[in-house]
Amino acid sequence: MQAIVKEKRAPGLTVKSVPKPSPGPGEVLIAVRHAGVCGTDLHIADWNPWAQGRINPPIVVGHEFAGEIESVGDGVTGLRAGHLVTAEGHIVCGHCLQCRTGNSHICQNTRIIGVDRDGAFAEYITMPATNVLTLDGGTIPTEVGAIMDPMGNAFHTVLTAEIPGSTVFIVGCGPIGCFAVGIARAAGATKVIASDVNPKRLALAATMGAHVTINAKTDDVVKTVLAETDEEGADVVCEMSGVPSALHQAFAAVRMGGRVQLLGIPDGAVPMDFANEIIFKGITVYGVIGRKMYQTWHQMRRFLIGGQFDPRPVITHKFPLAKINDALAAIRSGDAGKVILEIV
Repeated sequence: MQAIVKEKRAPGLTVKSVPKPSPGPGEVLIAVRHAGVCGTDLHIADWNPWAQGRINPPIVVGHEFAGEIESVGDGVTGLRAGHLVTAEGHIVCGHCLQCRTGNSHICQNTRIIGVDRDGAFAEYITMPATNVLTLDGGTIPTEVGAIMDPMGNAFHTVLTAEIPGSTVFIVGCGPIGCFAVGIARAAGATKVIASDVNPKRLALAATMGAHVTINAKTDDVVKTVLAETDEEGADVVCEMSGVPSALHQAFAAVRMGGRVQLLGIPDGAVPMDFANEIIFKGITVYGVIGRKMYQTWHQMRRFLIGGQFDPRPVITHKFPLAKINDALAAIRSGDAGKVILEIV
């Protein structure tokens, strides 16, 4: 089969023929139809310091996908050939403290497809049946199923806060930030404010339902948020960028007693004034990683099937598997929303 492989410890990815996998006991073999490309794949391609410390080539990359089950291994029930599916890309141990207390999204022994084991930028992938979720008989198309991983990050970020009737400030309008805008609207936010430095991304956020957009290059972000919230500040702030200046804006723009949801990952340490930015404001800070297994997935499916949320306006580019370098270039440009590979 054709796959995108990180062949060696150096920049670059290779499209090449590799052996087609077979499902073992408890596994399913999935013919991949669509796969999402994200910043992690870019880091692996560019061989940045994170990738150098984490990736052990050769490995098939990619962790966002959807497709059709081709066959199932021994012991698999409830799934069969022909089912359209996506999958949770974090494979967890099931026996650590976190897994046994309903927090497997922070399992101590997590292995991620496309990072720790062969991934989804390929014609086929095997997955544990426990990680596979059906797309409701095709009600959810595979191009949407393929981005339920990053979409799930946005659902986790937004829906672990109290959204109905709230003012919500989304900091950073990359694809996950734009998803968060639409989710906050669908979940009943009274006002959604979004900030970014890229006008094209702000336009996407407006398309997804932002009532107010702020260009952080030209506008006073905190002053604008305060003006839009009767000088109180936002009830909920979702920080999706990881940029140090944006992190400080998030804490300055949240109201006293409000909540800050942190998804964006800074490149390094960020100095904080804990007394004035957190403690004296009496705020709650929540760190978001991955998707709650499997609460977030069920929430997503209900929003998608019910028509409350449509992520497709965020998809701006589609490429065939062989054009992975063009897909990565689109992400590097800074003007892309969500980029998808069409594989089958």
